Amino acid sequence: MQDALFFHRNNNLTIHHHFAMQLVRITALLIFLLTPALAKKNILFIAGNPSHANGEHEFRAGCMLLAKALNESGLDVAAKVHHYGWPKDESIFNNVDACIIYADAGGQFGEKYEFLDQKVKAGMSIMFMHYGVHPSKEIGKKYFTPWIGGFMETGWSVNPHWIADITPKQNHPVGNGVTPGFKSFDEYYWNMRFPTKQECSCCHALATSVPTQEKIVRYINLWNEHGERTMGTKQALMWCRDPKKGGRGVGFVGGHYHRNWAINDFRKLVLNAIVWLARAEVPADGVSSKPITEAQLNENLDRPVKGKPVLLPTPDLLKYRPMKMPNLKLREERLRKARERKAKRKAK
Repeated sequence: MQDALFFHRNNNLTIHHHFAMQLVRITALLIFLLTPALAKKNILFIAGNPSHANGEHEFRAGCMLLAKALNESGLDVAAKVHHYGWPKDESIFNNVDACIIYADAGGQFGEKYEFLDQKVKAGMSIMFMHYGVHPSKEIGKKYFTPWIGGFMETGWSVNPHWIADITPKQNHPVGNGVTPGFKSFDEYYWNMRFPTKQECSCCHALATSVPTQEKIVRYINLWNEHGERTMGTKQALMWCRDPKKGGRGVGFVGGHYHRNWAINDFRKLVLNAIVWLARAEVPADGVSSKPITEAQLNENLDRPVKGKPVLLPTPDLLKYRPMKMPNLKLREERLRKARERKAKRKAK
């Protein structure tokens, strides 16, 4: 009888031990499966080389302001900045969840676009800002469309400086805490080369504005007939490619003027986009960040000018008088005559 009782108790202990071990294994498996979603998101900024006047195309300073804001946000993200251009040590891309490229002409990375392509295919998200969305047509079609769902194309897109009232996509995390219709003055490109819905069903706008003649402060070099045609129509100033799995892609056309990072809504829109890009959760009121002071705005500038600091944006920037739209036919006629004169000089 005692032997039978001992066996019964020992058998129960064995069953309990077996159950406990199974529970431990299941818990460990769940932790393993959930860890990628809960782990800290690593964000890498690539800042391009200096190219413009003080306060314009301040890629390094802009990236450093955004990285600082992310690292101080209280979110489970870690941001770092590399400048200038392509990093010599490519191990910097190891374990990167989202890469933000803020540089001229799509980064001008040459053969390294293929390196980025492999990273994106392996799950890294990618974002291009301002002139970064403007690669060559060949690079745009081959890489940018599959990565971010569109790009700026010479001869198709336009680049005037204008006052946009920007509205984020309704009920999307990128718009959390952002004031709909907030105004800012920048070189906002429009009429991007986007794929059709049939070509990319997961591509869509994240923030839009409607350019009108009254809002255009300055028409510059890339103005064309497509700009005329699309004047008065809703334009995507930020857009994305949002596949169900793998890396996301985002394009944003703003960021010519460094001062705009001091606009709370402008900055929050981009910070939200970066956090969303990395597949982290955007807070309901958006990514919080401290106001940017004039002193902070003037840190890390590429070519600071003594006695001429970059000033904080003021309401006066939204009161510029509109510029008259260029007469494209007259411009083409002048260009034609100039070409003829040049040809005659060569013939002599």
